Amino acid sequence: MSITLVASLISAATALFVAAMTYTLSKRREREADWRKIKLEQYREFILALSGVTGRRATDVDQLRYSDSVNTLSLVAPAPVLEALYAFQDEIGARNTNKSQQAHDAALTRLLMEIRRDIHPATKADASFQFRLYDAPSPRVTGPSS
Repeated sequence: MSITLVASLISAATALFVAAMTYTLSKRREREADWRKIKLEQYREFILALSGVTGRRATDVDQLRYSDSVNTLSLVAPAPVLEALYAFQDEIGARNTNKSQQAHDAALTRLLMEIRRDIHPATKADASFQFRLYDAPSPRVTGPSS
């Protein structure tokens, strides 16, 4: 075999290897991006459902939506998010007879921090931030005009 033939074969093999690696890495990035998008959609649905059961405005339909969103997170959320979710569920659950706003906010903060950590790297400012939920304002009650 001549040197030019060996060099050509090595060049062709290298080009084929580089093309295959580029394709594989590109597909992996696409799958990861799709997975992040699915997770973000599920986390968004969870937050919307949680908002629906906050305070006085919760209905049975809202409760079902919230339950469905919590259960769906089991499919996409990593273990740290699920552990924080279960701790939050334990805090807000009917079996908890020692409920407190501080414990609620701490469990919510831990849950949201884990969700944020899952979808993007945490920033230094996140470490000391405390999350809260807000309810819709009470409708104004107006009596008959006098």
